[in-house]
Amino acid sequence: MLKRRPPLPRPDRRRSIQGSFSWIDHRFLREQFDQGLTRLEKLLYFVLVALSNQDGVSFYSDARLGELLDIHYPHELLAARQELVARDLIAYDNGIYQVLQLSLRSPTRGRFFYQPSAQSSSPSFSGSRPSRGAAPQNSAVGWESLRQLLDRGRQEADLESSRKGFHGSATLDR
Repeated sequence: MLKRRPPLPRPDRRRSIQGSFSWIDHRFLREQFDQGLTRLEKLLYFVLVALSNQDGVSFYSDARLGELLDIHYPHELLAARQELVARDLIAYDNGIYQVLQLSLRSPTRGRFFYQPSAQSSSPSFSGSRPSRGAAPQNSAVGWESLRQLLDRGRQEADLESSRKGFHGSATLDR
């Protein structure tokens, strides 16, 4: 049985698709893919959805995303990105973001902890994928992983800051 739609409060301002268009899969909220994400992680996901092309790809630089999201420290963006990658919501490679199709199964509740692969000794995360799965049973292992993540974020932030300021030019890097 079809349900009748409620009347629009402002029919003169009904949205229509003009030019580019993006969408957020209703399953993201209904099936709790957002469960356990921080406010910044959710915001980053929504911004990447809004900025992406028809393939889910976005070319915005970390500096520009930092400006859009009002992030003051590069490690905050790094940690949010790593959590979204660990949850298989986005892919990231050499400055290119891709919002991924949501998996068929509902997500595991709780937080994932980024675990660099044993093969990767590089401080760059672009080539390796984090191991997936539930957070470790031993909380000390998870906290050690979090410590490593924060240390790595600080190192990358220091390296990036030495090369150029985090809030570089206000132009779009696309």
